[in-house]
Amino acid sequence: MYWYDEAITSLRASGYTEQEVVQDFSKKSVVSVTELQRYQHPDGTRSVIDTVESVAKEDPQHPPLYYGLGNFWFHSIGSSPALARLLPALLSLLAFPSAYWLCQEIFVETGVFASRLPTYLMIGLIAISPFHVLYAQESRQYSLWFVTTLLSTASLLRAIRLNTRISWGIYLLTLVINLYTFLMAGLVMVAHGLYVMLIYGFRHQKTLKGYFVASVLGVIAFLPEVWILIINKSQANEGLDWTYLYSLKNSELSDIWIQHLGRLFFDVNQEPWDFYVHRVLLVLTVYAFYRLCRQTPMSVWLLIILLTAVSTLPLMMPDWISGGMRSTKARYMIPGLLGVQLAITYLLARNLASPALKSWHNKVWRLVLVILVSGSILSCAVNAQATVWYNKDHNGENIAVAKIINQTTHPLLISDATVGHLLSLSHSLNPTVQILIQTRCATCPIQPSGTFRVPMPAAEELKRFSDVFLYRYNPSKDWLKELAKQQNYKFEPVVFGFAKFSKDRPVLWRVIPI
Repeated sequence: MYWYDEAITSLRASGYTEQEVVQDFSKKSVVSVTELQRYQHPDGTRSVIDTVESVAKEDPQHPPLYYGLGNFWFHSIGSSPALARLLPALLSLLAFPSAYWLCQEIFVETGVFASRLPTYLMIGLIAISPFHVLYAQESRQYSLWFVTTLLSTASLLRAIRLNTRISWGIYLLTLVINLYTFLMAGLVMVAHGLYVMLIYGFRHQKTLKGYFVASVLGVIAFLPEVWILIINKSQANEGLDWTYLYSLKNSELSDIWIQHLGRLFFDVNQEPWDFYVHRVLLVLTVYAFYRLCRQTPMSVWLLIILLTAVSTLPLMMPDWISGGMRSTKARYMIPGLLGVQLAITYLLARNLASPALKSWHNKVWRLVLVILVSGSILSCAVNAQATVWYNKDHNGENIAVAKIINQTTHPLLISDATVGHLLSLSHSLNPTVQILIQTRCATCPIQPSGTFRVPMPAAEELKRFSDVFLYRYNPSKDWLKELAKQQNYKFEPVVFGFAKFSKDRPVLWRVIPI
């Protein structure tokens, strides 16, 4: 299922804005799904500049690098959902050489390991991790962010080791790429800065100078994006409203955080399996960090600790103290989850490689590795069969909705849903389905007055269609009250097996003229 965020990515990468979609369809009557779908593909006149402008105007909290790559990809390779997802899948393959480099710098070059065992273990765990496999298949920037985080951290360690202008220049380049991939890369930069200050302080003037110059130049290179954020602050805040409008109990938050960690290695979406396995993995992770801090030099464990803590605590603590949902999205925790994988990798490699360990001890850790690998492969096999998984926050009902509509002979779909939800649904509908929409913006500057904008046609016009449906994702209580006031039509909720889409809060209605 091509969900909301992916549909918006295709919109941006194609060089369009939500505002254009709203203005275009506000002037039209009944059109086909194919006409709506044209906003998911470039038309040959939209360049990468249009893509950058679209992101800057309506989604300034997202840096433009991935969308710009998407624009080039769409023009040269294609923009179908399968081809759009091929881009992050190919980018995710860069994680293997990047992880190799990082493990060499952090474990081998520091003398923690004489062999490359941790390097190969890390690459293997990434390759079969259900978390990474999942985001490698999503048409978003998160697989690229994982790669650039690996690269910037590895290049920092190399620059510290060599302390040459070229090495610091490479760190500067990877830092800028990381910042332009995802805004939260700023937390990775903070972790790097704290690491350099705590390890080297003012005792190594040349190292400190090299890092200071590279980081300052990195910030200067990122200033255009900072300026865009400042002048479009209201738009950025609107795009992030959801992160603090809702709150969860602290017990619910802690369960979600444990899920984030556990899903690195095991994710079959079946209770109680996920619940208990994730808690066992939490214990293993705590033990891994304990062994890491006890057995490695400060220059090794401090970097992993900082990478994990600095990139997660600023999201977790505000949610815990004042409420919000920042930390409920695993994709925002990517640098912290990288730290967890490094700690687990160290623990496994240390217990598998040490000749001082007794044979039974070594066999136990081989069994642990087999269990981790088996759980990861099983998880990948399970979620490969699913149409919807936890990373798709919206539109889980699209397949069921589209199936009902597509089974009718000559349907009309009426909607005032937001652009992203309609574009997402359109990927599941037959191209010939007719639609009458008065769509709304989620992020663009123009906003409609009121909450009810359903473009109901005359009863005589509805007779041209075999079936008429009304679609609205997650309707508010006020919207449902307005719907109930309509006197010329009867609206029958369509229930299709999703517990949360009951008759009280449906997303699809059958429209019957009275």
